Amino acid sequence: MDLKYIQNEHIVDRYLAGELTVREAREFEQYCLENPAFLGKLPIPVRLKARLARKPLEASETGMFPAIPSSATRAALEANDEGFDAEEEDEKWERSRPAAAGGNRLVVMGLAIALIAALGGLVAYGMYAASLSDKLQDTQRQIKVTSMQAPAAAQTYRLQLVNSKPAGPTLALGWMQPPQLLTLVIDAREETFATYEITIDRSDGTRVMQMKRIARDSNKEVTFGLNSSAFGPGEYVLKVEGYTWRGERKPVGWASLGLE
Repeated sequence: MDLKYIQNEHIVDRYLAGELTVREAREFEQYCLENPAFLGKLPIPVRLKARLARKPLEASETGMFPAIPSSATRAALEANDEGFDAEEEDEKWERSRPAAAGGNRLVVMGLAIALIAALGGLVAYGMYAASLSDKLQDTQRQIKVTSMQAPAAAQTYRLQLVNSKPAGPTLALGWMQPPQLLTLVIDAREETFATYEITIDRSDGTRVMQMKRIARDSNKEVTFGLNSSAFGPGEYVLKVEGYTWRGERKPVGWASLGLE
């Protein structure tokens, strides 16, 4: 066996894999024994180099040492090595290892990063879904409290007007559940107007409704009715104005309803 034959027939790889015949293995080991320079350049573990540099054993199958099983690996060779320094490392072997190991590490790292990103996406989606669920529940509650419902009872309240926009409720009723039909009465005995306009705004300025030309009755009271379910929880400001004989509006007073 010569160097050309070893290269052409991939003897080194086959020897490490245990695929050589007994004769080929013996001839390869003999060549390594006779050519230490060649042996020193081989990309194989240092422990195996040490074995190949020894003289053959009498009882070995290949003339070098007991036959290596076809499934022999580097770990098995290291475990069977007696009298060799266990801490010695073969740098050439590490450098000559197939690039597939590094490639596999990159693949594993890529999969790990993808898995982490996927988990992060699932967590973000779960948080977004929970937020949407909360918003949906809030919307459903808002719809429930602001949708028109048939009043279950009727109640009459008298409004006491003040001269300017009140800072707080002048009539605090709280949130009515079930809804009520509110009959609101304004005392207009001291007023000279025959008809009135009533404007209702939320405390934030949102216009809710406006009732025009409400005539006072024979008792000189202005009476009007409201369904409490038409208003959401909150504070509502009532502005009362009277019409002159020319159709002009003059301020009469203010009131505030607390429905919360």
